[in-house]
Amino acid sequence: MAFAKITKQELQTALKNTKQVSERVKNIKLLFVPTHIDPENPEELTSIYKNVCSSKFDTVVVVESYKGELEKKLSIPTNESFTTPFGEVKVNDKLRNELCDEEDDFYINDGGMSDEMSLHTQLMMMQTCQDDFDVVSIQIGDYDPAIVKELAFALDELFMSRNALLIFCCDLPSSDTEELEKVKRLIESNNESGLHHYLNSKDKKVNGARAFMTGVLVSKYWELDIWFTPINLKSTFLGGFAHVPISEVVFK
Repeated sequence: MAFAKITKQELQTALKNTKQVSERVKNIKLLFVPTHIDPENPEELTSIYKNVCSSKFDTVVVVESYKGELEKKLSIPTNESFTTPFGEVKVNDKLRNELCDEEDDFYINDGGMSDEMSLHTQLMMMQTCQDDFDVVSIQIGDYDPAIVKELAFALDELFMSRNALLIFCCDLPSSDTEELEKVKRLIESNNESGLHHYLNSKDKKVNGARAFMTGVLVSKYWELDIWFTPINLKSTFLGGFAHVPISEVVFK
């Protein structure tokens, strides 16, 4: 497995130098994140993770799109744990099995494992934020929108009331502001079919569109607001997060 050439101390420094979006945004349930760390510009990821580093999660669920199709359409690796340069993270076997019991297309299978997986990048970021959590990894191996919906329903059922952070790995190009605005309009207008159609079209420039769409659907089911990182000249890709609307958060 090829890991990003960046140390934990370098990531901690980048996080320290990154500003949180708002102290009022407290209840973040899921992230949309670039698939890999750019060691020359870790802020692409720290600008997102900074907003959850003050929270503590029991479980992290990393969802990514497999490049191609898998016989087992929703594959969950057989690993008991995953190891990064920052240490070992245990797999939550109970939740993994519950997902397989929830829907027919979930399989505990290593067909989606590859050196291109985003999983280890996201684990390194979480290990920089907190020490103790477990993980469930899911690869989407089919282009059928019904599979995306099936995954979104299962995540909704199993994780809405759990202390879990859902991480959806996808590259949203910062260079194409027109594409980003189109995606935002489709999300804001609740145009699910339009978003499905666009993300399955050849016109899209989003890499990891199936994971992205799954995150959008879960956000919709949980009635969350989605926020995207501002465009800046240094960033190749954008990200974001979904949170409980600020008006619904009770502040102490």
